[in-house]
Amino acid sequence: MEALPPPPVNPEWRAIVDRVLNVWSSYQIGVEQQSGGDETSEKHVWFGDVLADHIANTRGLNADGLEEWITSILYQDFDLVLDDDSTYPTSHLLLEAHGFWKTGERTRLTQLMGTLPSEERVREARRASRRGADQEEQDGEEGETLEEEEEHNDDSDDGDDKPKRDRAPRTVVDDDGWTTVNKR
Repeated sequence: MEALPPPPVNPEWRAIVDRVLNVWSSYQIGVEQQSGGDETSEKHVWFGDVLADHIANTRGLNADGLEEWITSILYQDFDLVLDDDSTYPTSHLLLEAHGFWKTGERTRLTQLMGTLPSEERVREARRASRRGADQEEQDGEEGETLEEEEEHNDDSDDGDDKPKRDRAPRTVVDDDGWTTVNKR
């Protein structure tokens, strides 16, 4: 006898999962940068579906197990490694939200979801982060030019050298196409 497919995920629960995914900055950076290739948008929808299903239908699931499962999916299907330690808190939040949703604790669910930033605020933060990264890149190029000029003009040593802040880029794409999102 052929196994029956699992019943479709409740649309209300699926919307909660979408809300969490849409404000998960590190994950959204990977989606924006098409870390999963040309099909990243489709993979994003698929990931929301399987994530909602996995949480709803896996007995005894804890935050550590969900974190491991999510990390594996992001690595295998999105070529994405999140080194910003955001996967565990996201896993914990999703499990807490599911518990409130499943037991009908709407007030607590609303309070929990109310702690999330708005999607617009997250989009603005990503835009600001990109602008900051672009500015840092420009500053780095200007710094290289200034260093070259200083090498030629060693006459003036007024002691006003200020240490430069070296910040690692928010995302790194390696030669194999893997995207890593780092902590800032």
